[in-house]
Amino acid sequence: MPGAAAYPFEPKSTRSLTPGDYWAVPLADGSFACGRVLQTEGDHLPTPSRTFFGGLHAWLGTSAPTSEQVAGATFVDFGIMHIRAIVRVGERVLGNRPLEADGIELPLMLDAHGGPTARVVRGAQTLRTARREEWGTLPVLGFWGYDFIQTLAEKMARDRGALR
Repeated sequence: MPGAAAYPFEPKSTRSLTPGDYWAVPLADGSFACGRVLQTEGDHLPTPSRTFFGGLHAWLGTSAPTSEQVAGATFVDFGIMHIRAIVRVGERVLGNRPLEADGIELPLMLDAHGGPTARVVRGAQTLRTARREEWGTLPVLGFWGYDFIQTLAEKMARDRGALR
């Protein structure tokens, strides 16, 4: 987004998103997880104006996340998401914490095609054809439904057993 964004805001397309933007993922018990925009461009984005590469932080809180709270948080998983993962689940982008501030680099993954045409991707961007010895050694790039991030966050909360 050109210039400084005014947070919070409800994104209408990925043009308004910037890597590092984060949003609250509300959970059934009233707590929150945190989603993060990691990449807004890439050749694996099926609808570039509506999809982005993002992740779910390994973070839980009793209130919506802040930049300070998610500082240094790792990720549970990554995937291609539709903008509705923000507006239907968390309603709006709460703020931005630059990825560089936490040393976050886009993960290496395999695309979902598999076999001899499988490609190594960094986030949603193809790097090269995968070597046979790489098959099964890298995670596979997933395409998430609108509320998958919430389902994943609920599982993370159950697995932890309690807020930390």
